[in-house]
Amino acid sequence: MIKNLRFFFVFLFLSSCGYSPIYQIDQELDFKLDTIYFSGDKKISRKIEQGLEKFRNNNSKNIFNADFVIEKKEEVITKDKKGNPSSFKKTIELNLNLSSKTNNKSFAKKFIKETTYDSMDNKFELDQYKINVEKNMIFKILQDINIFFNIIENDL
Repeated sequence: MIKNLRFFFVFLFLSSCGYSPIYQIDQELDFKLDTIYFSGDKKISRKIEQGLEKFRNNNSKNIFNADFVIEKKEEVITKDKKGNPSSFKKTIELNLNLSSKTNNKSFAKKFIKETTYDSMDNKFELDQYKINVEKNMIFKILQDINIFFNIIENDL
């Protein structure tokens, strides 16, 4: 009997906790991006634009123009005895400027993601790894942009 009572209380507390994920990307926001300008790296720009597509087709009263400046850097950190690179550092920097069409407010934010990785003997695998690292960095930047939009929506 006591064992059943414990399960009942555990079930009661877990079912009424009101959990909601913080970093959920698919949240519905009262936020619309009307015009989006990109400058910088074109591949990253296309991926960011695809990630922000849900904000373009939104019917909202909060309408913004967005200006993205994207810069990608890849540096050699260390070299081996022969002078071949042995580790790299990749940095993606995104400057976001938002200007409201409805109430003349403007917001600016800089998003920086960087990572280091080691070189590989197989150049094809290294290129595939670089592509995966870049995709992950872009996904993290899109998460940060979504959080920033949530904060802006709460401030309006």
